[in-house]
Amino acid sequence: MSILNHVRMIGLGALLAMSGLAGAQAPAPIRPDALPAISMDQARRIAADNGMMRVDDIKLDNGVWDVDGRDGTGAEMELKVRATDGTVIKVERERPASAAVRP
Repeated sequence: MSILNHVRMIGLGALLAMSGLAGAQAPAPIRPDALPAISMDQARRIAADNGMMRVDDIKLDNGVWDVDGRDGTGAEMELKVRATDGTVIKVERERPASAAVRP
């Protein structure tokens, strides 16, 4: 190897080391056991079984499905479902709008 090629290799190694690419690793593959066992559709069904008539928002956050919507009276509802097994962690209902009005 010529001196010029040797200097180029050293320079390339220094650049890689400074940029952090020398020790970079590919992201770990997603493990099948890390995926939620309860799908979004199943979380919707669980919410419906607990009185939610309309789903406004649903998202997966740290292994918990967070489902926001309304019940049959129009009251806001929040339901949290564990994504690994479908256990309902929290059900919270606001008073319906009709309950706030008094004659």
